[in-house]
Amino acid sequence: MGNEMMCDALAAELEAQQAAQAGGAQRSAPHELRRLRIAKRESQEKFWSRFGVTQSSGSRFETGLAVPPPVAILLRLYVNGRVSDGDLLA
Repeated sequence: MGNEMMCDALAAELEAQQAAQAGGAQRSAPHELRRLRIAKRESQEKFWSRFGVTQSSGSRFETGLAVPPPVAILLRLYVNGRVSDGDLLA
């Protein structure tokens, strides 16, 4: 699957989750999160740190733990190209 298609799939999944779950923590597509990270050829530590997440938590998100809404929002903005690495790194 191409990088752009993965981004679109992840964005669609995150949007569907937001529509289905108003309020609480969000479930993300763990396989899509992992594929996106691997497609970028980044370690869990490097990939997740841009979203303010530890490697340990990122690993849990990649295996199915619910992603908190603030992180899900940042992920969605990132995969849609609305924020860049420069925007996320302070």
